Amino acid sequence: MDSAFQMRIDPSAFPHFERARLNRLLTEAAEFPLVVVCAGAGYGKTCAVSDFVSQYNLPVAWIQFSDRDNLISRAWENFVQAFEQVDEQVAQDFRESGFPDTENRQNQFYRMHDRGLRKQQYIVVLDDVHFVKDNTVIDFVERIIYHMPNSRKTVIFISREPPQIKLAGLQTRGLVADIREEDLNFTENELTQYLSLQCLSVEAHILHEIFQDTKGWAFAVNYIVQSLKKSPNYSGYVRSAMRKNFFQLMEAEVFNAASGRLQHFLACLSLVDHLSADLVDLLAGEDKSLPAELMRLSAFVRFDSYINAYMIHHLFLDFLRTKQDILTEEEKQRTYQIAAHWCGRNNFKIDALAYYEKIADFESIVSVFFDLPLQVPHDIALYAASIFDRAPSDAFVRVRAFAGTHVRIIMCLGKLREALSLMVRYEAELLRLPEDEKWRNHNLGGLYYAWGSMRQLMCTIDDSYDFHIYYAKMGECLTKSPAIPSKLNSYSVGPWFSLVGSAREGAPLEYIDALACAVEHASSNYNGCMAGMDDLARGEFKFYQGDVRAAEPFIVKGLARARASGQFELVHRALFYMIRIAVSQGDFAKGEGALKDTEALLDEADFLIRFPTYEITLGAYYIHISHPEMVPSWLKEKFSPYGHPKFIENSANQVKAHYCYATKNYVPLLAYMEEQKRRESTLYGRVELGAMEACVLFKTKVKAGALAALRESYETALPNDILMPFIWLGKDMRTLAAAAQREPNFGVPKSWLEMIERKSGTHAKRHSQFISGYKRAHGIDGEVTLSGRETEVLRDMYHGLSRSEIAANLNLSSNTVKLFINSIYDKLNARNIADVIRIAVERKLV
Repeated sequence: MDSAFQMRIDPSAFPHFERARLNRLLTEAAEFPLVVVCAGAGYGKTCAVSDFVSQYNLPVAWIQFSDRDNLISRAWENFVQAFEQVDEQVAQDFRESGFPDTENRQNQFYRMHDRGLRKQQYIVVLDDVHFVKDNTVIDFVERIIYHMPNSRKTVIFISREPPQIKLAGLQTRGLVADIREEDLNFTENELTQYLSLQCLSVEAHILHEIFQDTKGWAFAVNYIVQSLKKSPNYSGYVRSAMRKNFFQLMEAEVFNAASGRLQHFLACLSLVDHLSADLVDLLAGEDKSLPAELMRLSAFVRFDSYINAYMIHHLFLDFLRTKQDILTEEEKQRTYQIAAHWCGRNNFKIDALAYYEKIADFESIVSVFFDLPLQVPHDIALYAASIFDRAPSDAFVRVRAFAGTHVRIIMCLGKLREALSLMVRYEAELLRLPEDEKWRNHNLGGLYYAWGSMRQLMCTIDDSYDFHIYYAKMGECLTKSPAIPSKLNSYSVGPWFSLVGSAREGAPLEYIDALACAVEHASSNYNGCMAGMDDLARGEFKFYQGDVRAAEPFIVKGLARARASGQFELVHRALFYMIRIAVSQGDFAKGEGALKDTEALLDEADFLIRFPTYEITLGAYYIHISHPEMVPSWLKEKFSPYGHPKFIENSANQVKAHYCYATKNYVPLLAYMEEQKRRESTLYGRVELGAMEACVLFKTKVKAGALAALRESYETALPNDILMPFIWLGKDMRTLAAAAQREPNFGVPKSWLEMIERKSGTHAKRHSQFISGYKRAHGIDGEVTLSGRETEVLRDMYHGLSRSEIAANLNLSSNTVKLFINSIYDKLNARNIADVIRIAVERKLV
């Protein structure tokens, strides 16, 4: 069937443009001992190779393979005859010695070859190698190929599929050039050039249509060019004529010649978008001969060994889709089911959902979401929402977890009001069912879990902390439901454990109290879900109040509870706080230990978002040690579009903000801050960005704006004694707080500013100690550079002068001397004057 189709393709019809193009590719590959040209029918491979070799004044041994060459005697005679074109005497010697089927004959063959052709440069072309299937013939070709690189020869393979000859050894040594099908397709720009050479002018959108229809296939392009010369209207005439003629050709020469089994198999393959070898084998079932029979359609089907998948020409696929009516409903259902299972196992979630919907398997559709993080990726949630909307009206009754999953998807799209409306409807309908209805209580429990989660999200906006009520309802329903092992064993958390948005006094503690109740019900009904989160929220609150010593025990306790229950996302976030605590304490060893524990989470396969969360922590860590250049590249890019503060995108945006601050890239940072002011935000996040904005504006000489931002952040932080966002900014906030104290009627108590100046200065020293610990641990040169004035102040300190004496000696103000002394402390990583003198002497600074 393949040869018949090939006969319908006139080699002389191939455009000279395309043959010249392949000729250029061959010229570039000529320096390699072996060149493999692999593409389906209709690419002009043989013509182009013939053009290429004819331009060299070299003898060519052109071996044209066919099915008959799977007989070793026929293949040997073919080989010998081809070598007559190189050297008749050597070919005669080969013929007389016979096929080299023993080791002695092989050695004799090599000696004859080297004796007669050692100084002869020539080319060997093995055409249609895809016909070679016999192991003896394959072994013979391999021995020839592996002998060739030591001689003055170029070997060219022409094949419609990757040859079965083992080439890995030559490839690893860089001795093989591959020219593949995608290299031979016209690009859109080349298509424009070719049409121009043919004196054809088409509009840009028509050109794009031609490219999309042909995918650059030279045979189709040439057909269209010839047709356009007769009829200039592509869309109305030529396009439909092309498809009609190609489809007729495919049906007559390929499809009708295939067995009935293969016809049905091809139609089944046209139902799915993935043609992995594993999936094709599954679809073939017990008929193991089908994949091999499929490969005999090499005009339109090839196997790509690099990706372990079959590639079917797009026009042939379009043709096969017109044949799907030969399939029974049972064949279609089986194909979709196998494809769906395969896609689910291989993380093609959207495709799995699509195939499951085709067979109305909503149990499996819901099960897909058991293996996804609670925060469903936006593209999957968007696709799934329409599937749930199209589901039968009774699906929420007969399918376990249908209602809760539907609500969860809508919540992940940020449509909280729509989710609330959906929950109210589902609750009413489920409550009307009899108590003994199979999935009634289980589905109600899942619905209330989603409801509690949504109320948690909404407390950022409405300052209402009633979400624990719904978790309690969930527990009540699930205790009435048959015990079912739950896969809901993780809990999604964003940058903060607390989702409080209000600055109202006591709001954070109200949230934590509600959270403790919610954790009790969730962890007891869902395999420890949320375990430790209440302790972690208490530790977080103490941390943001600036009480690191009180925060650490809560974080450590919550970390242990979360780890024991497999709550990996909570563990990750707890370790993130342990790193921040270590920075605040200047304890590099503790911080490095927490980072290593975070890295260990990469081995937890059930932690579905372990890779992005690890990189988020790693990015923050590199900023802590003053190496922002080492931050993962995606965290250096633009801020992600707004999502709820709990979403992981917000965690990434927090790191991006600190990266911009560390690298002084203030324009996008200020734009992001302005955007966030128009959105709902958590209390902690709002104060952090406000304090950072104040420092950015002060550093960019916008003093009035800086003071206004500082005052606003102070007013937001004051009711709940939040201090850490100011302290964390170290010497930048120390400088700003000192400047604010000199402002009359500023509106912020001087005592508060003095405290912030002092605590931020202390934090700067601890941060410097943390960085020094990193440098010592990694053998990084800790050379210190002092300015001229700092050196003068250090010298006076070494000689025992007081601050006022130094000021008088250097004709400076006392406050200016204080700034220089603080800078010296930071640069030397010193805790007190004794440290300063010791380090200065050790480093020979005085």
